[in-house]
Amino acid sequence: MLLMSQVLNEAAVNLTLSLPASLFATNRLCMAGPNDFRLSASFRDVLLHGSSAELPVALPAQTASPLHDVPLLLRHLNGVLHHYLRLPHSAQMIRGLADSLISRVNGNPDGYLAAMWLLPSGDYHATRHALHCAILAVFVVRARGFSPDDARSLVAAALTMNVGAVSLHDELSEREGAPTTFQRQMLDIHPLVSAAILREAGEDDELWYQAVLLHHEKPKGDGYPFHLKGGDVPDHAHILHVLDMATAKLMPRGYRGRLSVKKALTGIYTATDDPLGSEIAALLIKTLGFYPPGSFVELTGGRRALVVRAGSNANHPLVSPEHAPATLLDTGLPAHHVVKAITVAIDANRLSLFEGYWRKSSAEQETGGAGG
Repeated sequence: MLLMSQVLNEAAVNLTLSLPASLFATNRLCMAGPNDFRLSASFRDVLLHGSSAELPVALPAQTASPLHDVPLLLRHLNGVLHHYLRLPHSAQMIRGLADSLISRVNGNPDGYLAAMWLLPSGDYHATRHALHCAILAVFVVRARGFSPDDARSLVAAALTMNVGAVSLHDELSEREGAPTTFQRQMLDIHPLVSAAILREAGEDDELWYQAVLLHHEKPKGDGYPFHLKGGDVPDHAHILHVLDMATAKLMPRGYRGRLSVKKALTGIYTATDDPLGSEIAALLIKTLGFYPPGSFVELTGGRRALVVRAGSNANHPLVSPEHAPATLLDTGLPAHHVVKAITVAIDANRLSLFEGYWRKSSAEQETGGAGG
């Protein structure tokens, strides 16, 4: 079992970070100790009074269908992120969500991936990005053998990495051109602001804090805000960076559709100067396949089908024909080969015909047994 916390403790001893020298940063942030970033009093007041978003509802109980659960989880997380400093137990709420998400995704992996692809992508872009990133993180921590505590910390970091810039990321999701000067300045310090918000809320989990703080650093030194290089970028932070990049490419924005898995991940996978990034991309390709659950494909003969779950390899998922939802086809067979990925709009009534593939009883969720 991989104990990232042990690696973290060794790395933290040699890592000394300083607040960026710009007035934009120093007017909003300060330091309470080594590597301990906090909000300035004036900026804290701005954040405390800056959101009109709905307060969080209670963490929803799990149902048999991820297609029902994910919108409720999204609403819960959106309230927590927008009111993080106002809530008396925000960190505990995120821990509870992280634990619940790990259990749910491990119990019904194809269902939660299908929900990522099938559910509407309208409101709550930044929150949806965080939730999708956290779902992918569950697969990575499991594959890499993280301890339960470290797994929770990384999933919690995925949920909160942009807590300091939720509204900004919502704005940018609709903007095709370059950000304004103010938006660029806020982007440059948002890892610091997010980490500072965790500290202000009393968070003392160093793996969680440091993953958020350093999730935009890159081994080549061209990340931000500290421009760390090589081994100075902790593995857990770099894993979160790769998950963040992958999620951004796989999610649609107001001005473009989602990228295919192949297009989104091949560049990361083939990067010879980033072995950890290549490993994480390979894990994601193995998890998602090139045609993830919930996506549509065209088969030989022009037939259209919905991907239900992974098949024998990344190119050969199991699918259900659009006009025969009760039928499951193996695209590894020549008669059913995938020709290409396609985009299909599907309404709720039609989707309900396929939902049984991902519905699971409580017993099946606990064992990861097949549903449908």
